[in-house]
Amino acid sequence: MEAAVVSSTEGVVHILLGKLGEFLSDKYVLLSGVRHEIQELKDDLESMNACLRDLAAAGDYHQTQQTRTWMKQVREVAYDAEDCIDSFRYHVGGDRYRDEDLAGWLRRTVLRPLTTLRAMYKLAVEVQSLKARALMVSERRLRYKLEPPAAASSSGDKTRAVLKLLDMVGDDDGSARRKVVSIVGFGGLGKTTLAAMVYKSPAVRGIQHRAFVTVTRSCNLRALLESLVEQLFAPMRDSRCSTKKTTTDHDEILRGIETKDIPQLLAHCSTHLRDKRYFVVVDDVWSLEDWASLKPAFPDNDIHSRVVITTRNRQVAESCCSLPVDRVYSMDVLQDDQSRKLFFNTVFRSNKCPAGYRRLETISGNILAKCGGLPLAIVSVGGMLAQAENKTPAEWMKVCDRLGSRLSTSAMMERMRRIMSLSYHDLLYHLKACFLYLSVFREGYEIKRGPLVRRWAAEGFVGGRRECTPEEAAGKYLDEFVGRSIVTPTRVVSNGVVRCCKVHDIMLEMMTEKCMEENFISLLGSPSKHGHQQHAMMVAAGHDKIRRLSVHGAHTSQGKQAGGVHDKHLCRRRIKKDEEQDDVLSSGDLSCVRSLLMLRCIEKPIPVISFAKLKLIRVLDLEGCRWLSNHDLEDICKLSLLRYLSLRDTGVQRLPRLIGRLKELLTLDIRETDVRALPETITRLGRLRHLLAGRYRYYTRSHRVKLFEPFEAVTIPPGLAAMGSLQTIAHANIASSSIAMGELGDLPGLTKLCVMNCEEGPSKWEPFVISLNKLSYSLRSLSILHWQYDNAGLEALLDLTSPPIFLEKFFLWGKLSTLPSWVSHLSNLVDLCLRENFLNGEVIIEQLGKLPSLLSLKLYRASYLGRELRFREKLFPRLKQLIVDNLPNIEELSFQGGAPQLERLTLAVLKKPEDGIFGIDKLPMLKEVEFYGHIMIDSVVAEMVAVCRNHPNKPRVYREDRPMEMDSESSN
Repeated sequence: MEAAVVSSTEGVVHILLGKLGEFLSDKYVLLSGVRHEIQELKDDLESMNACLRDLAAAGDYHQTQQTRTWMKQVREVAYDAEDCIDSFRYHVGGDRYRDEDLAGWLRRTVLRPLTTLRAMYKLAVEVQSLKARALMVSERRLRYKLEPPAAASSSGDKTRAVLKLLDMVGDDDGSARRKVVSIVGFGGLGKTTLAAMVYKSPAVRGIQHRAFVTVTRSCNLRALLESLVEQLFAPMRDSRCSTKKTTTDHDEILRGIETKDIPQLLAHCSTHLRDKRYFVVVDDVWSLEDWASLKPAFPDNDIHSRVVITTRNRQVAESCCSLPVDRVYSMDVLQDDQSRKLFFNTVFRSNKCPAGYRRLETISGNILAKCGGLPLAIVSVGGMLAQAENKTPAEWMKVCDRLGSRLSTSAMMERMRRIMSLSYHDLLYHLKACFLYLSVFREGYEIKRGPLVRRWAAEGFVGGRRECTPEEAAGKYLDEFVGRSIVTPTRVVSNGVVRCCKVHDIMLEMMTEKCMEENFISLLGSPSKHGHQQHAMMVAAGHDKIRRLSVHGAHTSQGKQAGGVHDKHLCRRRIKKDEEQDDVLSSGDLSCVRSLLMLRCIEKPIPVISFAKLKLIRVLDLEGCRWLSNHDLEDICKLSLLRYLSLRDTGVQRLPRLIGRLKELLTLDIRETDVRALPETITRLGRLRHLLAGRYRYYTRSHRVKLFEPFEAVTIPPGLAAMGSLQTIAHANIASSSIAMGELGDLPGLTKLCVMNCEEGPSKWEPFVISLNKLSYSLRSLSILHWQYDNAGLEALLDLTSPPIFLEKFFLWGKLSTLPSWVSHLSNLVDLCLRENFLNGEVIIEQLGKLPSLLSLKLYRASYLGRELRFREKLFPRLKQLIVDNLPNIEELSFQGGAPQLERLTLAVLKKPEDGIFGIDKLPMLKEVEFYGHIMIDSVVAEMVAVCRNHPNKPRVYREDRPMEMDSESSN
């Protein structure tokens, strides 16, 4: 892993060099007389960085302690130099918030010049000190002869496993009791993958309720139970949005779930499942205590319910299976033929070595021998080789040599870590910091693409290029991680883009330890795999400054609840954990923190973190921190270097006028909050690229069917023309922002826009349509929502003189006399969503069917009024996803040779189509049919199951994400 350590240090220096280059041209540098010293500091660091790159290229995994110490010194000099520059800019850079009073005038004309002089003097002193430190570090390298060393060297597949496990889960033993099946094996064998395949298998029949939860080493029981309750009680909502919320018993249970204690959550699950057949997967159970805490949620109701557990601990597996009907399934390493199939599938997307690469077969055998049949190791190495440009025996031999000796049972995990380290080492230097950054997320966390790439950009890990923005470049980095099998996709949309992913826990463990060791990231609140607090690791590494801080674990009231053995156990564990965390927050130096993430921390940490003291912070993510107060917001608005601010799901109701101070802000995320109007000072954020507000409502657990909440858009004040960097605006209220909507056309870089209007009449739309004509070349994603049944407003869309010709995503909600003609000419359109447009005539389907790039078509309620929905031959040549949602007049849904690439069909039907749904057999690529909605026509679902049973692909049929009963053949 030392190569990754090198990359961490190198990445820090690389970022600093770019900043020093920019800083040398600053007017204050010229005035303060330190230009020469900064240039010399830059020269010294460039020489050190060259040495670091040589170390990375050598790939030595056995560096001496002297080399590690020297790299640490280089890194700390670079960090301190960057802090010095940013601290100087904090005091003198940017235009301060202008108070229109005498005190404000005095601050600007008298006090600020004095502050600038003090800052310039301090800068000169600190640069002299940094220059001396850099010189000493450089001399140490020569004194101790720390040269880059030479590279070290050293001389039943899944399907059968699923079928065997299905036998255990089945009812062949004749007992109706709840059965627990434990899958046991060490990390990297694919236990989770196997459990997921069984969970999704249509061969598991007659299940009423399902859930898949992950325990993880830290076992946040509250978060786990909340996830379980949400999956079991997910309400079936009407697919039409209304002004009144549906109040069902399930809604009542889900409302305020974060305030309920653990006994209440356990009781909800147990009571709900008492008379229902259920199937629950509990993934990654680490201790007997964790299972004992969770077990009361699963009643033994004598109706063939099933619980599948995965664990690395044999004792845990056997203890969970305490009844005669329970079973333990032991996983072993792959056989040679299975290993070869997995390896070649990862590298070449083929079960065997292609003819053109036969000379690689021998060395492939050597590589696989060193992987020892471990799926995770095979995928890790295979993913790396798949991305290599030169697939030659010589290059593969180098990889084989670096893998070390064959895996033995005693050294299995250590060897696994080494293999994955090789994957990191193979990354280009600019990718390595992005990869190490993934350790900020807790184990099992589903990482969302959008926030991640925006954080990478704000951290400075990614630079923009002429052909793409920093966020687009960061997206390509994430795609490369997927291609190398470094991260595992969990949600993939129709065009193949990975929207969410996870990091394997073994990778995360090794990555986290190295991040701690190198002071790249510090974690609080969760124990490590070895049972020690993360802070203990950080202190042992000897770091006195925290640069990036991620607070893990939910500060909930669970430890304060009385009653029950489980709560007492959790209370003792929570008290110890909180005491150690409090020590860190009170004694640790947070003045150098540049990133702080406190995702889903329900209660405010004590002692309180003073946001006002985080003067060097760039990234602040407080998603889910509902304790956030107005005072906290005012302190946050004083952080003039802040580049990324997420207040998502915090319950914030308004933003202070001081928000205008955040001149460096690139992303402002206020989604899922109660903010409905932005202060006029928001227009002073001239560098802001992403303004995110509003919220979605989801109708399926897979989140494929979602809807904007029309009454929760945000009002934007006039003055948008001053925000020329904006790329994303979602979701803006047109009705109360007419002037601002007229200024949208002055934003040349706007690529994503979502606007809403809940008032009648065309007057509110006119300025928006004028702006839309000016954005024809920049927009890539456009959502327009008119929450009224009159078509007077949207009719202006029919006469656009310059429509957005490069659109890739288009969502249109509102009544129209006909579909705008320019829609049929959108050759780049990938995703089209229509709702309540009241369109009629099959000519509409003919027009849409000729769109050459369309991959996803969503026809929501009342979008189409025709009686027949026919997909004729040569129409929709690339369509992969189709959603048909409660179209009121549909009597026939037929596939007549069109949509030959369709993979996923999602349906919500209010009544059975009179002429039926047919032509499924003419969809050769179909993989999945999903039914959803508050009304289910059982006969329609049953007929679809029968049709899919005879389909060559055996596509799965889901009902609200639950597989329906089919022949066991369908799982083959």
